[in-house]
Amino acid sequence: MSLVTWDTSYSVNVKSCDEEHQKLFALINDLHTAMKSGKGRTILGDIVRELEKYTRTHFLAEEALLQRAQYPKLNEHRAQHGEFVARVQQFRNDVEIGVGGDSVAVLTFLRDWLAKHIKQTDKMYSTHLNAHGVN
Repeated sequence: MSLVTWDTSYSVNVKSCDEEHQKLFALINDLHTAMKSGKGRTILGDIVRELEKYTRTHFLAEEALLQRAQYPKLNEHRAQHGEFVARVQQFRNDVEIGVGGDSVAVLTFLRDWLAKHIKQTDKMYSTHLNAHGVN
């Protein structure tokens, strides 16, 4: 069973963003699945590195859409993305130097941040992007 399940309540009505958000959900669920089988620590580094790489790609693409549509809250949105990336980098650094590895803490942070960010912050741009022809 998945930890986080994509449903329409997460949709921002922009196909590319929804697809990228679903990929993020998949990464969280991969970590959850590994943890359930006792392999959370084993794959934590790989998941965190992939998450760091993928979120950078997603955030850049999302921010480019927002910039083209002249979204008025782009700077605030970009700042939230920066905070997330910094936190994931810290998780990666901790795992790499051997002082981290708490897969429960990583999983909880990812699940909570992503759900809150999509349902509150990302949903705010939905109407604006749609009005500017981005679907």
